[in-house]
Amino acid sequence: MKKLSVFLYTTILGNKMYDEFDEVLGELKDIYVTTDEGYPRVIGYKVKRDGSTFHYEFRSINFYQQDNKVKIVTRGSKEILPRTYSYLLSEHLLDKKIVDINGKRVVRVDDLRIAEIAGEYRVIAVETGPQARFRRLNCERLGKFIYKLLRKEYDDRVLMWDDVESLEMVNKNNLQISVPYKKLSTLHPADLADILENLDTISRRQIFESLDEDLAADTLEQIEPEYKGTIIKELSEAKAAELLENMPNDEIADVLDELNDDEREKILVNLEKEDAEEVKELLSYKEETVGSIMSTDYISFNLDITVGEIIDILRELEDVEDDELYRIYITDEEERVLGAINPGDLILNKDDVKVKDIMEENIDTIRYDVDIKEAIEKIAKYDLLSIPVVDEENKLIGTVNSVDLIDEVLYPMWKKKMK
Repeated sequence: MKKLSVFLYTTILGNKMYDEFDEVLGELKDIYVTTDEGYPRVIGYKVKRDGSTFHYEFRSINFYQQDNKVKIVTRGSKEILPRTYSYLLSEHLLDKKIVDINGKRVVRVDDLRIAEIAGEYRVIAVETGPQARFRRLNCERLGKFIYKLLRKEYDDRVLMWDDVESLEMVNKNNLQISVPYKKLSTLHPADLADILENLDTISRRQIFESLDEDLAADTLEQIEPEYKGTIIKELSEAKAAELLENMPNDEIADVLDELNDDEREKILVNLEKEDAEEVKELLSYKEETVGSIMSTDYISFNLDITVGEIIDILRELEDVEDDELYRIYITDEEERVLGAINPGDLILNKDDVKVKDIMEENIDTIRYDVDIKEAIEKIAKYDLLSIPVVDEENKLIGTVNSVDLIDEVLYPMWKKKMK
């Protein structure tokens, strides 16, 4: 017999297991693993014998190749209660969805590679692709022929365990332990949003509950509108409140736009009164108008302020977003826009310089009730990072920036076109 140091998980399923006395323990149905030490380590197994299922742990286990079959030999096997261990390879991994961290996508686990490392067997990689699926059906050659006719890629992709994140193999009863989805937490919010859109509702909720508040908020902002409402509704009340605290009011309005009146009210009561009123106002704007996508977070100062005074104030501000600094607006006592300066103007001028002497005057504004297309045209024509939004009395009430137009208008249109 040849001892196997590396093999595929599905090649050992259904094979007979023997103890040190060469007595049959049963047919292998599943393997218990622990994930406490990186690569999942084999620590137990489930077998079927005479129509009954038994669960064992062992002192040692080895896998051998014998006449084109696999023989599994254990020593010191002892029956255990199934609740002793958390994870089973067939139940929690095989044929389940898993996240390819490098590829930034959700894939299916079609097989697992197991290797002997320092005398212990561990899962080292995931295989995904048609070849593994056809191999398990014992018709690998047929699959290869079909895929050749279809001119599609047939070979499997092998993903090392370090580069994947299991959605099933986490402690679902205690999401406070360390970081349950540590690898997912390293992804950019836009990539994480794409992944979450391809998961079922339960998995999405579970991941959101585990993310820290900043990453969760940034990710929710990137999620397609059709999913936002569902996600916020199904989160725990504490997590939903935590998310909202870390989101600007225009993004909160986007989320609530997908909910009915009763659902909105349940969420609005968790906001401060001023924020709740602002969100309600944003929700009142008609779709496809500038008001429906504008941000009410912007920075403006009066005409007589100096460069030094602005810098001092900006230093004291907390949680200023990058897009709020695209342009700093200068207004009169009635909040009408008189001009704008760029952050670079603050660096290039002395502290005692009045902003009225360096500001760009006669800047373009846009009404809140005009079509979004007009904002796109203006920003593109004048190469602007942002444009101020005004009401009927020409008072500054918000801004629309190029990033928001791309994220909320142009990118969704492109995605729909590509589907």
